[in-house]
Order: sequence, then structure tokens, then C-alpha cells
Amino acid sequence: MGGVEMVRYIVLVVLLFFAGAEAASAASRDPVVFTEELAPVHYTENGEIVGIATDIVRSIFKQVGLQPYILSYPWKRTYINVLHTPGSFVYTINRTPDRENLFQWIGPILHKRTYLYRFAFRNDIKVSSPADLKNYTTVVILGYALTKKLKDMGLSPARELIVTRNKQEQMRVFLKGRADLITGNEFTMARALAETGHCLDEVVPVLLMNEKGYYLAANKATDPELVERLRLANTKIQQMGVVQQSIARYMQPLQKTLRQPSHHAVITHSPFTQAHGN
Repeated sequence: MGGVEMVRYIVLVVLLFFAGAEAASAASRDPVVFTEELAPVHYTENGEIVGIATDIVRSIFKQVGLQPYILSYPWKRTYINVLHTPGSFVYTINRTPDRENLFQWIGPILHKRTYLYRFAFRNDIKVSSPADLKNYTTVVILGYALTKKLKDMGLSPARELIVTRNKQEQMRVFLKGRADLITGNEFTMARALAETGHCLDEVVPVLLMNEKGYYLAANKATDPELVERLRLANTKIQQMGVVQQSIARYMQPLQKTLRQPSHHAVITHSPFTQAHGN
């Protein structure tokens, strides 16, 4: 290799090195975002994390020029990870008084209604107030804010609560008749029932626990300026029709299983509306 060629080679190597370093630096700036498997809100399909809220979260970060690096773990691990990872985020999470000072909040990003459901044929189950829950067994999910709230209301895992690790396990317990009631919302219940060959007409919501939305939350050590930019981005996203498009994308295939609570469904509004899902 001649002198000129050698110089060109060295220049090329140096340029490639700095280009790679710049790319790595840019990649390192992409925020880490933790989530869990909760279809159709956020879940893994063909190796990619997708879902209603995932579309929304990606759109929010895109508005500020960032591409989130999303990792999915069981909820307890996801919750611990975001608490101990500066600069990280978590979705979807419910905003409760216990969690208020643990995070910086962005949202709500997706509105939903959380109920306790029973099978439609279980007319023997009568719930007119939270106090009635002591007469029945409710299957819940480990680490969820609603699970904690039900415990705070006096329900015990040794008697009235069956605690499961995830939505799939929770649904199996309910479908086998081991629990009288199950927690869920209009998105998660429709999907979980469809995945097991059932439809939403087979269950009846009996107690409304929460009408507030899901949030994207940031670790307390996350740059407040970035959080504020993400809040503004969420406001813009909410006005652009992104949320409605995402809901339609994932829920339209389930339309035949969806319905609003029918006239025979007696729904009680719980006074404990701070009791959320995850």
C-alpha cells in the first residue's frame, strides 16, 4: 500500500471510528423504558413489544426526537427496575397516593375503567358495596396497586384473595371457577377472554374500582426538563388522534366480543376509586 493509499485508509478508519462512536453515543441517549406483558395494552408479539399503550409511548418519545428502548418483565421486576434505574421510565402505571412522590408523572396517556367482574351466569353473586367483597373470592395480580388496595380494605390472601403472577394465570384461575370475581378493564378483559375462546358477554362488571387513566412515569432522577417535554408531547399526541387509532388497531379484531355493560348488569361505583390496576 502506497503512502497516499495509507493516508486514505487511516482517514477512513478514523472517520468510521468517530461515526461509530457518535452512533453509540446517540444510542446511549435513548431512554430505557420498562413494561410488562398485558395484552392488548403492551405485550410481545413476534419478538417486538407492541400494544395500544406501546404505540402511544413510542409516539410521545418520537415527538421529542427519542426512540425508547423498551424492556418487558413481570410487573414486580419492572417496578423495582424503574425505581432503581436513574433516567428510566415505566408504562403503563396507575397513579396512586402511595406512588405519587416516587415518580415524575406523564399523562394520563390512555383512559380506561377498571372493574371487578363475575361470570354472567353467577346471579348468586351480589355486590352492592366494597364490604360485600368479604363474601367472595377475588383473583388479583401480584404487585398491582388494586391488589394492595383490596388488602388495605381488609381482604386477605388467606381468605378472600387469590394472588397470581400475571394476567394469563389470573384468567386461568377465574375460568376454572376457583374465584368468584376478577379484576380487569375494557381492554385487558376483552383480550384475555378472546385468547381463551371466550367473549365479553360471558362476564358482567359488578363494581367499578377506577375511572382514571394509565400513565407513563419517570424515575425521580430523570431530567425534569425532558419530563416536561414529554408531558407537552403527550398533550399533543392526545389531540392528534394517535390514541384512537391505536385503540382501533388492537381492539377492532375483538369487536365481536365487546359490549357496554348491559341493562341487566348492576354496577356499583366503589368509593375507593384510587384503587388502580397495575
